[in-house]
Parts: sequence; structure tokens; C-alpha cells
Amino acid sequence: MMFNIRSIPIFPLLIVISISVFALLMLYSIGAGSFYPWSIKQFFRLIIGLSTLCIAASTNIAFWKKHAYFCYFICVLMLVIVAIIGKISMGAQRWLSLYFFNLQPSELMRIAMILALAKYFSRYSVHEIKRPTPLFCSFIFVVLPITLVLMQPDLGTAVLLFLTWLSILFVCNVQIWKFTAFFCAVVAMAPILWHTLHEYQQQRILMFFSPEMDPNGAGYHIIQSQIALGSGGFFGKGIMNGTQCQLNFLPEKQTDFVFAALGEELGFCGCVILIVLYALLLTYNFTVTMKSRNKFNQIVGFGINSMLFFYIFINVSMVCGLLPVVGIPLPFFSYGGSALTVLMFCQGLIFAIDAEQKSKMLAGNC
Repeated sequence: MMFNIRSIPIFPLLIVISISVFALLMLYSIGAGSFYPWSIKQFFRLIIGLSTLCIAASTNIAFWKKHAYFCYFICVLMLVIVAIIGKISMGAQRWLSLYFFNLQPSELMRIAMILALAKYFSRYSVHEIKRPTPLFCSFIFVVLPITLVLMQPDLGTAVLLFLTWLSILFVCNVQIWKFTAFFCAVVAMAPILWHTLHEYQQQRILMFFSPEMDPNGAGYHIIQSQIALGSGGFFGKGIMNGTQCQLNFLPEKQTDFVFAALGEELGFCGCVILIVLYALLLTYNFTVTMKSRNKFNQIVGFGINSMLFFYIFINVSMVCGLLPVVGIPLPFFSYGGSALTVLMFCQGLIFAIDAEQKSKMLAGNC
């Protein structure tokens, strides 16, 4: 069954489009008033992303439940292929070259894992989920892609997959004491986990505590980011007037640190406007999820909204120096194709859940 595309709610769709157009403005600005090299490419990616959103929103969510495991295993297979013949860029092997564009399978795995876990947990009652077996099997769903992602290496995506899994366990009513026990186990294993990290990842964590130790090396990103944010003041320096951006002191200003560029050029006000837009979108997603009476839909909605929240929280905190630097983009705002397309698809799934719920209410009233 296909839902009518006109059932897509206008207000949350306008929020997504507003954030994306806001991003195009910033990419134009930090590109020194030019559509090249970032703004024009992101525009075409936005068109593709919105098309993906419409496809997901107009498809019955039951279709994705039926094919959830298949999608998951395809994504695992792509991660294995990446580990063997993936394209290497900036010291990381994360992409599959498909001639016309580069695909990052770890982005696809984020939604595939949510769908697979939602289908898996929807089979169990609240009482059955409390047993050890379902929890252990769900961990297998997560540990395999996390291991493959860490091999790339991509610590940010691995952390995001892990946090999303914990969020899904929470919404499935797993007892709090199990979270506490798991947290204690992770803390106890911290020395072992530390030695599994790459040297540059260890340096990023150390620089979080004192970036001044290596201001021209590992601490450079966060120092320049904080300078950009602080120099913007309340109203910012204005479009195309950010010195950190225009003089290329701020690294990755179009991707992971685009929020710092926003803070420099549009100041505190610009940052607040973006965060308010995110808050409105998260509130809508949460409301739709809580209204749903279908367990699979609830888990998918909560998993997507949790992932979106962690995207925003980790990126903004990282840019402000409140968390170590990890490679997580700002949703609908950072330059990049794979992340934008996947996030648009995820938002489309939320719209599909909303449409299904409304259709059932109308059928009940009739």
C-alpha cells in the first residue's frame, strides 16, 4: 500500500527545508560568496534528498518492516566490501566509488540497524524482553557493524550506532539496572578500549581536556572553532565577513565545523534560530512516535529521533569544546551527500508513521 504523497505534513516539511536552505546560505557564505565548490553541489544533493524523503513518506511502513533484515544484511555486506576495496580519503577507508558519486555505507547502516532492531524487538512482549537472550541477540546486531565501522576507522559513527542501540533498549523497557551494569562493565574495560583506538583518536580525546597542549596539531580544530564561535558575539560578523572562515583558519568549515562558521557569521542569534528549528522537528517526531500504537513504528520512530538528537547534540557539543572531536555532521546542515540522503529518508519514515496513524484514526471514526 502506498500513501498519498499529499499526506506529508506541511509544517515539519517546511522545517526540514528551512534548515537545508539555511545550510545552502552558509555554504555560499563560507565559499566566499560563490556557489562553488559547495553550495551548488549541496543544492542538487538536497533535491535528491527531498525525493528520497517523498519516497519513504509515501511508502507503507510495513514494507520496511518486511524487508528490514534484508536491508541490514545488505549494509553489512557493503561495509565488508568497503573494508576490502573501499576508497581511501584523508586516511580513512569509508567510501564505495560508484563512478558518479561516492557512497558511505556506514550512513545507510544507521537506519538499517534501527529497522532491524525494531523488527526484532517487536516480536517480544515487555516481559520477554527482560530475558537475557533477546538482549544478547540485539547486541550481535550492533557489534558487527560497529566493528566494521571502527576498522575504517570512524569512531563517530560507531559511537552513534552504540547510543542508538541503547536508546532502543530504553524504549523497549529494559530495566535500568541492566544499563547500570553495562555502564560499569564499559568503565572497567576502559583501559582495554583505550588501546584499541588509533593514535589520532587518542590525541583527540586528550586534546578535549587541554587543547593548548598541541595548539598547532591535535588541538588546532577545537581552538579555532572556539575562536570562531566566540568572535561572532550576539549578532555575528555578517555573511561573508567571518575571518576564521574566509581566511581558512577554521578546518572542515563546510562539514563537521559548519556550526562554528554559523556562530562566527550570524552569532548567537543565528545559532539559536537553528537550534529552535531542530527542537521543533524533534518535538514533532517525538509526538508522532508516542501517538503510534504499532510497536514496530514506535521503535523505529524513537530510534530515528534519538539518532537525530545525538547527531545534533554531539556535533554542537564537539564544536563548542564540550565533547571530544569526532566525525559527526550536523543534520541537514553539513556539506555531504550520503548523510543528507539518509537523514531525509529517516524523516520520510517519520512522515509515513504519521500518515499511517492518521489513516487508522479516520478509519476508526468511520
